[in-house]
Amino acid sequence: HILIDSASGLPIMLTVTKAGYGENRTAAWFVRMILKLSIQVKKFLADAAYDSNRTRLSIIRRLKAIPFIPLNPRNCKGNNEEEKTKRCRLLRYRFYAKNFVKRYWIDPDSEEFDREYDARTFSEQGFSIGKGSLNLDSLKHKGKAWATMHAACICMVMLGVAKTAVEIGRPDLMRSI
Repeated sequence: HILIDSASGLPIMLTVTKAGYGENRTAAWFVRMILKLSIQVKKFLADAAYDSNRTRLSIIRRLKAIPFIPLNPRNCKGNNEEEKTKRCRLLRYRFYAKNFVKRYWIDPDSEEFDREYDARTFSEQGFSIGKGSLNLDSLKHKGKAWATMHAACICMVMLGVAKTAVEIGRPDLMRSI
């Protein structure tokens, strides 16, 4: 799991978890680290795996940020995916209203949500560079410690390339391979 700056597309922090470790527990760790490092966050973008009321409320109350997380209707009732998604949206909206955080609600079907969520393309590009050019997927050893070291080294290479690009006056090359 990597927290990426949406302005630069560069990694800020990472954590490696076991396969069974839930994304929502990871989101709580990121929130704690963001607070500990005093990083200002206005928008918290994550994929649908992070969709839970607890995660959303933590992002809103602790970071004072808007969670841009697509709906994941996995536990919603309905006869088909469309009905489940519609019910999920209604339940999420009611949750925001019940917890007096309605001003943080951005409808996941809105143009505003789509426009903001497009910033995640940086993270997808980062993972693409990490997996393709820097061999993020080719871990040779087993274990969380090795995986953490491997991912950290790749992030450091990405940051080193970005720093070099800026220092030579070519910020357009910040995310190059």
